[in-house]
Amino acid sequence: MLREAITNIVDNAIKHSPRASAIDIRVYQEGGHATVAVADEGPGIAPEHRQRIFDRFFRVDEARSRDAGGTGLGLAIARWAVEANAGQISVDSRPTGGSIFRIVLPLRAPTAVERHEDSRQRMGGYV
Repeated sequence: MLREAITNIVDNAIKHSPRASAIDIRVYQEGGHATVAVADEGPGIAPEHRQRIFDRFFRVDEARSRDAGGTGLGLAIARWAVEANAGQISVDSRPTGGSIFRIVLPLRAPTAVERHEDSRQRMGGYV
């Protein structure tokens, strides 16, 4: 599923970037995490849409047809796959225009206690 998440991010970068522009893909380690960063030269994503783009069926440009613009599931699937592997996915704007998506994953699997604590945090302490 992580392969699908990365494929969706790269596919979106290609779809939304101008012809003959660069897509920069980097993989690196910081501390106990691995990061996959995908930067494009597309139009970018407005701040008010940055969290919603990971919701199912959300599309920034509703005027585009589903044939040309997809179903709005790719980034939701990416988020699900990343979070199912104890990671995080985010998007930021690049100073030069475009977007940069980051997938951050732990280098080791979380223990059962860590998974339980994470579940408690997500549920506001009620588990």
